[in-house]
Amino acid sequence: MKMLQIEKRIPAVGEYDVVVCGGGPAGWVAAVSAARCGKRVALIERLGFFGGTATGCAVVPISGFYFRGKRVVGGIAWEFVERLMQSDAALPEMPAGHISVNLEYYKLVAERMLRESGVTLYTNAYLSGCLQEGERVTYAVIESKNGTEAIGGRCFIDATGDGDLCHMAGVPMLAAAQELQPVSRCFILSGVDATTPLLRDCIHHDGKGGKRSCNAVIRDRLLEIAEKAGVTSFCGPWFNVLLKGDSLAVNITRAQVDATDRAAFTEAEMKLREDMFTLVELLRQEYPEFKNCEIVFSGVNAGVRETRHIKGVRTMTLQDVIEGREVDCPVAHCAHPMDIHAAKGAGQQLTALPGDCYVPYEATVANGFANLIAAGRCISAEREPYASIRVQATAMSTGEAAGIAAALYCDTEMPVYAPDKAMLRERLAERNFVLQNTEKRIRI
Repeated sequence: MKMLQIEKRIPAVGEYDVVVCGGGPAGWVAAVSAARCGKRVALIERLGFFGGTATGCAVVPISGFYFRGKRVVGGIAWEFVERLMQSDAALPEMPAGHISVNLEYYKLVAERMLRESGVTLYTNAYLSGCLQEGERVTYAVIESKNGTEAIGGRCFIDATGDGDLCHMAGVPMLAAAQELQPVSRCFILSGVDATTPLLRDCIHHDGKGGKRSCNAVIRDRLLEIAEKAGVTSFCGPWFNVLLKGDSLAVNITRAQVDATDRAAFTEAEMKLREDMFTLVELLRQEYPEFKNCEIVFSGVNAGVRETRHIKGVRTMTLQDVIEGREVDCPVAHCAHPMDIHAAKGAGQQLTALPGDCYVPYEATVANGFANLIAAGRCISAEREPYASIRVQATAMSTGEAAGIAAALYCDTEMPVYAPDKAMLRERLAERNFVLQNTEKRIRI
């Protein structure tokens, strides 16, 4: 491959206390969190709105707020849900506690909370690199219609999902699992009759709950006919309400790919689009509920379940989950089952959490990187626990913690991998966003 060397002067367009890269569930919450600590905050997002895979890829509902019928995530994330509910734009579905949402209101309320907090927004900007001095990241480099620009900060939060900033900075990554969890192109169907028993088994509009699982009847039929139609892998299907009208968000497609490989991801996305139309046509042919349905939206890109994980000061392990080990500084209470989607075919391994399980702060930071914190799905975790913590409410919780930890770094300049633990615990506890359960845990 021919290599080119390009040298250019880059304008530094802003200097902040905290720079957050990525405006998905973890990132926008992290930005609000740091700003509420009194810090000057910038948020970089490649799209023109916030919410990441939820709003950009129609990955709904929001999972991970409730564990065994008890809410375990509070703070900014729950404030956000309450504000959505005030506009009839969110509905907790019990007993699982998934939050069905109106995606356009999601964008609006997240943006309002960011602006109210005084966060400077750099949307339609793609993270392309970083500058460093010793253990510290000093600038995030972005690309936009303005060209190449640099944004300076005292502390940086990587909420890109793929750990892009950490990767660019040289943070060691955990060895990839033999098979990463697959990506899925979610989409929205209109013209669906969702009132029949066939669909009421797996979706509901009244907040009273239900099985809230994939539709087994439709799944069994797809297992018989999908491969003959050219679809060799699919998931679910899951049909999720969007609160009003005859529209459903659908999660059914699946492809094995490393989404950090541009060329491979391109091919996977095109295959997913073909599969989406094929599967919808099968639904029309097989079930009267779907005979008049139309695809009205598909994600700006496929929803990615898993790519990079940093090698943190501590890596969350399966044994942590099994034994319910207590941690000094919990940044999230896990709630979702360990949910591993097979990379190929239609399989899924779903294992309930045996008890209370907490994400340790040390899984969000790496030795030797003094001012860089990870939030969301790029934190340090083995395959099994990661399969629980990858959902949105847990990501939001890690984002709130990252904002608090970043603000603490600005106040003390102690490396994020070796903070004043007592002070960090105190500040995390003040927010009360990791809601404690009462089961006995093991201190390690």
